[in-house]
Amino acid sequence: MLVLLSLTLLLYLTSAILLWRQLSSTGATHATSWWVAVAAVALHGFLLWQHLAADAFDHLNVASSLSSVAFLLALFSLVRVKRNSGLILRPVIYVFAAVSCVILIASPADWGASIANSHGLVIHIVLSLVAYAILMLATLYAVQLLYLSYLLKNHRVNALTSYLPPLMVVERYFFRLISAGTLLLFIALGSGFVFLENMFAQGQAHKTILSTLAAALYLVVVLAHGIWQVRGRGLVILSVVASVVLSLGYFGSRFVRDVLLG
Repeated sequence: MLVLLSLTLLLYLTSAILLWRQLSSTGATHATSWWVAVAAVALHGFLLWQHLAADAFDHLNVASSLSSVAFLLALFSLVRVKRNSGLILRPVIYVFAAVSCVILIASPADWGASIANSHGLVIHIVLSLVAYAILMLATLYAVQLLYLSYLLKNHRVNALTSYLPPLMVVERYFFRLISAGTLLLFIALGSGFVFLENMFAQGQAHKTILSTLAAALYLVVVLAHGIWQVRGRGLVILSVVASVVLSLGYFGSRFVRDVLLG
């Protein structure tokens, strides 16, 4: 397991370094960094699978949830980069994924909430993780939108300007991701009410309330843009606030339950 972890870390960090060099050199090749990232994500997925399989997939904790989200983020950004190389925060995703692998291996596989013999709970968790990963990717696009708007507003040109995509392209991807993630988040919340006995039970209430509040904020962003064609800094910032609320609801509750109370 340590050999697999070392290889995964090496590939993630190498990919991040290649991307940073690519950002500072217009002549840098995209193919090498992409294939290194593919290998890193593949090994990350195998490492995550091995860790969960060591406990027969009976437990899920804050470490395995974090690593799952990091894996999905890296995977989604990898798919997106084949269509648009404009996500300048991809190196940050790969460093985050590398750190999540270390945290994963450092945590015991049988730690956390039991999900054995509960197929409905597994469906709810998978939907929640995928929705969260998509929305966090949208948040990274939101950060890039704010950065691009700042450059344009202040008429600033730097080394990254030639690499950055047009503002409208980033904005279009941002709203697509927000729309898809919001729909999936509502489906995940609905699956919780269907498959779980009480979504407002002790230890679950704050997670449900915060997740529902985040979903409502995301829905405001989607409807404001889709129906009333609202655009601009306000909606982008609102989506970032929703992401913070969702993170507090999901990982905050798991941290308290698994670490502080565990």
